[in-house]
Amino acid sequence: MQWPNMTSSFAGLPGHLLRRCHQIAVAIFLDECSIYDLTPLQFAVLIVLSEQGPQDQVSLGGEIALDRTTITVVVRNLEERGLIVRDKSGRDQRSKIVSITAQGQAVLGVVLPVVQHAQTRIMAPLTAEEGAQLLKLLEKLAEGNNELSRAPVRKRKARPQ
Repeated sequence: MQWPNMTSSFAGLPGHLLRRCHQIAVAIFLDECSIYDLTPLQFAVLIVLSEQGPQDQVSLGGEIALDRTTITVVVRNLEERGLIVRDKSGRDQRSKIVSITAQGQAVLGVVLPVVQHAQTRIMAPLTAEEGAQLLKLLEKLAEGNNELSRAPVRKRKARPQ
């Protein structure tokens, strides 16, 4: 497929449209979650820890596609609020194991329906069929270009039982 070049409409370039959609999605999330003082990245950390359990900070960043500096800042902010804890790993003293606290679980339980409402608002201009198609295409785009990212998604390997 031939994409428009820079001499055609800038507004129609895929990168520009993706950036605009990201701006809008973050604005809606922050609008919905402002009373919880929670960012999309903080929510991502809490939900991953809730669903997958404790994990080292580097793996957690890989799950969410965050670089080491960003995951460190996000985790520090959540730890300061008592929503997560970091402990030294029993295997590697340089590694920090991150866990969600009871307070973090409580916040997550309250904020989940609010985040769901934010997602509904984001997708509101689309029909259900268009929304499903968009999600499928975005997933394909993200997976197909994952290794080109400065912070690619890196899934945890399951530990042998």
